[in-house]
Amino acid sequence: MKKPIFSATVFAVFVAALVASATVIAAVTPKPKLSFFKSAASIGWSSDGGSSPNDPTNDQSIKIVVPGTTGSGAAGAFTWGKDEAANDIVGRYLSAVDFLSFDTMGYLGAGAPRISLTTFGDDGNHTYFLSAFHCNDALSGGWVEADFIHDTSSCFIFRDSEIVGYAGWAAVAAVAGANNETVTDWFLIVDEGPSITYVDRLVVQDWG
Repeated sequence: MKKPIFSATVFAVFVAALVASATVIAAVTPKPKLSFFKSAASIGWSSDGGSSPNDPTNDQSIKIVVPGTTGSGAAGAFTWGKDEAANDIVGRYLSAVDFLSFDTMGYLGAGAPRISLTTFGDDGNHTYFLSAFHCNDALSGGWVEADFIHDTSSCFIFRDSEIVGYAGWAAVAAVAGANNETVTDWFLIVDEGPSITYVDRLVVQDWG
């Protein structure tokens, strides 16, 4: 079989087309920025805890330290900026959310680390508490994976001040769906202490 032969002109046109396509893709798929917040606590990228076994490409993770007792401080992360809409979780029904997860190591309290997911429905605002303590599968090296969408065997998610959690994302989506709730915001947070927590592979719908 003969190898295809490209002339210099054809090759130049081909490269130009690739560059143009890449430019268009970059223009229509911007990436929201990750921002940190803190109060009487610290947060930042660190190599102290390494990275999740599911993320062998680097040796860093988000390190969150709450030095005081529970209620004395908090720190966490969220996406923001002009490209926030590219995340595509805001405005979705919970049944249409495909990815919501993170890996964590260190402190694992009943309510933190967690993702707090806020919604608005027929009867107003609601908050869903997605705590890694109530939804995780063990990885190696002390890390656990909290996959709130796909973990159907060991996942409980809580809503507002309700005491009893919902077993699995399908149960949560059914409750929210009956109330026509859509997502209004989300944030990762650790507000229990004293604690040192590492978080890696944070994925929120189309952002990760």
